[in-house]
Amino acid sequence: MRKTTWILMLVALIASGAAQAQKKKVVCWNDDKGHKMCGDSVPPQYAKQQREVMNERGVVVETKAREKTAEERAADAQKRVEAKQAEEQAKYDQYLLQTYRKVDELEAVRKERVTTLEGRLVLAEKAVAETQNTVKTLHERVEALKKNQKEPDKNLAKQVKEYDKALLENIASVEALKQDREKTIAKFDTDIARFKELRPQAAATAKP
Repeated sequence: MRKTTWILMLVALIASGAAQAQKKKVVCWNDDKGHKMCGDSVPPQYAKQQREVMNERGVVVETKAREKTAEERAADAQKRVEAKQAEEQAKYDQYLLQTYRKVDELEAVRKERVTTLEGRLVLAEKAVAETQNTVKTLHERVEALKKNQKEPDKNLAKQVKEYDKALLENIASVEALKQDREKTIAKFDTDIARFKELRPQAAATAKP
């Protein structure tokens, strides 16, 4: 029983000593004039600055970095974005070099894709023209009925609504295809220019 009591007292003393050691930790910071100041805690006006925590022997046990400014955080974020872009560009450069051997191959693929888009565009424009004719005919029928003081029946009204909607969708398809064609051309122009920059470097690297 006495042995157990002694052990409990020893544990209490160790805990008390650890607590005292914890209390003896000192925090140091620089004031507005650059003078080093130390104390049990950092004043609120210096809480965002870098500070050092020292134990009872004056040994630095922790260094807390100062809080970055909004401009510094924005700069860090921009650096991360640029690093990500550089990484993605490096991967795409590798893809270009592994996929194509010369500029002619890139130009051939561009021509093939543009030709496909232009073929789809011709069909889409034809669909617009045909739908426009149908819409015109349907609206003329409606106007003729109204002149005779008659209302179009449900089937005719439904047709007018459906073809009006189809015309808008077909026109949108034509515009989307035109944009795809321009984007495809621009994309391959960029790829070809980049490939011309990379290829001499790749050739030089491959030499023994």
